[in-house]
Amino acid sequence: MCQARKMQKYNITIERYSADSASVWDDFVNNSKNGTFLFKRAYMDYHADRFEDFSLMVYENQKLIAVLPANKKETILYSHQGLTYGSLLVTTEISQGLVLAIFDALKAFLKPLGFEKIYYKTIPAIYHKLPCEEDLYALFRHNAKLVVRNCSTTFDIQKSKTASKYRLRVSNAAEKHNLRYEIHENVDAFWPIVEKKLNQKHGVLPVHSQTEINLLQTSLSQNIQGIAVYSDDKIVAGAVVYLANDVAHLQYAAVSPEGEKMGAGEFLYESLIHKLYPEFRYFDFGISTEKGGRFLNEGLIFYKEKFGGNTIVYDHYEIEISSAESVM
Repeated sequence: MCQARKMQKYNITIERYSADSASVWDDFVNNSKNGTFLFKRAYMDYHADRFEDFSLMVYENQKLIAVLPANKKETILYSHQGLTYGSLLVTTEISQGLVLAIFDALKAFLKPLGFEKIYYKTIPAIYHKLPCEEDLYALFRHNAKLVVRNCSTTFDIQKSKTASKYRLRVSNAAEKHNLRYEIHENVDAFWPIVEKKLNQKHGVLPVHSQTEINLLQTSLSQNIQGIAVYSDDKIVAGAVVYLANDVAHLQYAAVSPEGEKMGAGEFLYESLIHKLYPEFRYFDFGISTEKGGRFLNEGLIFYKEKFGGNTIVYDHYEIEISSAESVM
């Protein structure tokens, strides 16, 4: 077991995560103030063959106070390349001073292991269970460099009472084409539409295979839902939605060519935002940026904004581990 040298004030030690700590890890994620189901081992470990896991567990006086979902690639520690967002997950009792000390300890722990840099993804505040931006201040203190800022369009479901510009069109299309939606236990019925759309539009396949997303939905059925849109008995659109804390996040969505002609896309999005998740605070439509945020797809984001959404950002930072000197 590798341990960082203990910080003078807080007595911090760090350990690498191991599989025998899975239940402890998951319990901590559940009780942290910024964890979501993406950090559960059932989700993180489905692509363990693609990434060298280097997740860390942080203790203060032998009490677990933080975990960092992470993987290693060459001399860089990533939080985590297989996840949409990353970040240090912390207890509800965490203090700002302690988070500063944790970042000091992380650098001290990683430097003798040959790491040169930490690539750090933040968790957008809409996913926090309690206010939790102690890491942003610590990043500032460690001269972290902002390297990616992606724009995502988000709707405050509880406050967004204004009808979108699509509402009347959606109502007319639903009546004319007998459009309806159903929640599915797996993605088999509409996944071919998703794969075909991504391949035609971007020349890529979904990050998850059909088998993988079905397995994840089975093991995390409370957090992952598949929704299909029908015209009579034919599927014309589909979506996969991640339910994380108070956010319904659109992970995948696609409309068939036939569905596009009948307005099935607008029907799908209006249903997701205004009908399917009334108990959630936010609906996160997903990013409209490319090349690390340097290119904004203005047509795409304008389309999303017309439903009534506003921008939040997904930030990525780099921290140099050239020095393990304390910032305290």
